[in-house]
Amino acid sequence: MDTRSACVLLLTLIHLLSSISARDFLSAGSSLSVEHSSDVLHSRDGTFSCGFYSISPNASTFSIWFSRSSERTIVWSANPLHPVYTWGSKVKLDADGSMVLKDYNGQIVWSNNVSTSGAGHIRAQLLGNGNLIVKGKGGAILWQSFDSPTDTLLPTQSITAPTKLVSTNRLLVPGHYSFHFDDQYLLSLFDDEEDISFIYWPNPSSTIWEKLRVPFNSTTSGILDTWGHFLGSDNVTFTAADWGPGIMRRLTLDYDGNLRLYSLNKADRTWSVSWMAFPQLCKVRGLCGENGICVYTPVPACVCAPGFAAIDPSDWSKGCRPKTNISCDVQKVKFAKLPHTDFFGYDMTTHRFVSLDFCVNKCLHDCNCKGFAYWEGTGDCYPKSVLLGGVTLHNLGSTGTMYIKIPKGAEVLEASIPQSQPFGPKYGPDCSTANKYSIADLLDMLKRDQSTPTESWNQRLESSKMKLEGEHQALYTKES
Repeated sequence: MDTRSACVLLLTLIHLLSSISARDFLSAGSSLSVEHSSDVLHSRDGTFSCGFYSISPNASTFSIWFSRSSERTIVWSANPLHPVYTWGSKVKLDADGSMVLKDYNGQIVWSNNVSTSGAGHIRAQLLGNGNLIVKGKGGAILWQSFDSPTDTLLPTQSITAPTKLVSTNRLLVPGHYSFHFDDQYLLSLFDDEEDISFIYWPNPSSTIWEKLRVPFNSTTSGILDTWGHFLGSDNVTFTAADWGPGIMRRLTLDYDGNLRLYSLNKADRTWSVSWMAFPQLCKVRGLCGENGICVYTPVPACVCAPGFAAIDPSDWSKGCRPKTNISCDVQKVKFAKLPHTDFFGYDMTTHRFVSLDFCVNKCLHDCNCKGFAYWEGTGDCYPKSVLLGGVTLHNLGSTGTMYIKIPKGAEVLEASIPQSQPFGPKYGPDCSTANKYSIADLLDMLKRDQSTPTESWNQRLESSKMKLEGEHQALYTKES
């Protein structure tokens, strides 16, 4: 072999080796391109991958996903609100430690906001726990994706006071549910509407003692360990039904507002739910949007209140709009009676020990009142300014009834009155009745929560932290 051929071979080998190593880490000055499917970072054990994820033929996000699930499962995205074009876009690691995502036209869509002078040997690496890190001199971590979760928390990843999970749909568009610490330092699920946020887990009507939580803890942290046990500084705790080591898991706030712990089946590479915050999905607040009502058919489903129609049947979180405008003139409105139904929240006031006629008149003469819940057994009256969080359940109470304003000339068919049939057949389409309300099935998988050890919460939290710190150190040492 002559000298020229040897040089060509050497250069080819160097290029090949650099391409292979680029799959393990990204060095300063290097980039990942959206056009090249091979421009992907892999964790050394092959569990996770990081690169451009196509959400449509023309749009992509810079994301991290499980490599071993049958369908690509996203666990983190840098730019869910601002997808980039699937041509000409790239993410580049600069010598100062900044990682920058640019669209095809050079516009900066996302950055890790790192700028370190004299940082030394800069590189980005995807660890075996799914954490994308940027390392500087001496292996110091300058930035990590674990500090900015999207909708998923991975084992060994902490949720802290500054961070939160936000639900996303299949196109990674953020929804209106979030999971984070509230102003009492309690880990809670929030329904974030346009003007106000409501806590719907733990049950806001329960006392702090009924919630089994400890408020105002100076330490705000929640951790899912590698065995499938979650422990928060406020005493919130839950455990996977398949508790134990060696199982890939993720804690995800799904688009329907339910917080679920998933486990990966190694045989068929599919996910199964091993814990969930709401076994009864209709209890998730705002699931069916404004003027929508959740019923069991027996599976959870959304329907519109009488006199309303779905805004987007493919996304019931958008709720329902009135078929005709509802007048403020008391002579032009009436009330539709919805037994065993309530809209939780937005109570304008509370009237105790009053008659039904009193409640009718109060709402009728208030243009801001959309309806009212009335409990005949106690005479409680709750006028509503917004019809949100609707649910029909027979266990709400023997005589709890919702009355909503509708135009006086509107016909209320019996078929349009929401009914739950938890043990009956599913609702089917009825093409003969034009006013039948539409049904949208929702996911509902029942799993029982597991019991937890009885040692003190602080000891368990400290034990979990020490255990996870050891796992972090072992993982970092192994992959460095």
